[in-house]
Amino acid sequence: MFSIILGLTPFICITLLGFILGKIKLFNLKNARILNLFLFYIAVPALIIKIVAQSDITKIDIDQVSIYFFMQIFCGLFAYILTNKFFNRSKAESIIWALTVALSNHVILILPIAEIFYGIDITTQVSSIILMDGVILITTISFFLELTSNTKLKLSIFLRNLILNPMIMSLLIGLIIKFSNFKVSGSEFEYILVRLADCVMPVGLFSIGIILSYYSSRVFNKITLSISFIKLIVSPIIILLFGFSFLNIENYGDLLGVLLVSVGPCGATSIVFCSAYNIDPENVIKAIFISTFASIFTISYVINLY
Repeated sequence: MFSIILGLTPFICITLLGFILGKIKLFNLKNARILNLFLFYIAVPALIIKIVAQSDITKIDIDQVSIYFFMQIFCGLFAYILTNKFFNRSKAESIIWALTVALSNHVILILPIAEIFYGIDITTQVSSIILMDGVILITTISFFLELTSNTKLKLSIFLRNLILNPMIMSLLIGLIIKFSNFKVSGSEFEYILVRLADCVMPVGLFSIGIILSYYSSRVFNKITLSISFIKLIVSPIIILLFGFSFLNIENYGDLLGVLLVSVGPCGATSIVFCSAYNIDPENVIKAIFISTFASIFTISYVINLY
């Protein structure tokens, strides 16, 4: 276990570096926002284009992706009901809490960890979940947020904004490249994609560290602990229950890809939705704070199982 935690030190150190430099005010929230804009509009789309254009669709385990999706629905609904009914949060904020639980920090953290510790099969499963979240989950959350925030939802405007979403656009570009005769491997285009994609993990973790440094006081409260518990403990339990109940799973290793994602920290994308819909992000960021550092142990435990 210790050797695995030691292997995760680069991820821990980058986040801590951002945290420390944020604490001493060398970097501030405005700097973090600029870094996040770079990730959202440039680096993450480059990564998605690379994943889609060079993916082997035949290696995607539909069964695993399906049970992960059902787990997201279950945990997301649980988080929505808990925050809306028990903690008396607004519908819009409760939807964002549902997204915080349903999403994992897979792009910035879990995917590079999978690439370091495992082979192409596990990386492919993680990548397929990233694509599913970008297309289905974020689209659904965006729709319901628009529905609760606006009395008159204009479908044409919603669809236009959806198609112009960088994640959706990058997915479409990746599919066009994949099914065309354009050869990405060995080209200058691949070099650009790889270099931009390589920025996702370090820039993302550094930015998270900066943001966390500004919300590190009174981190632990009922809602942040509840959400972190659902994300890190309930999510993998649901994965295991679904896997052993509905699939012909013989051991934990058959669920490694989705299990690894399920024990990752809360998704940082929810912070973007807080800004877009005027929701106070403080508790959301604190839940990300708790789950980010606690996930060091949950991720290490899962890796240690195999």
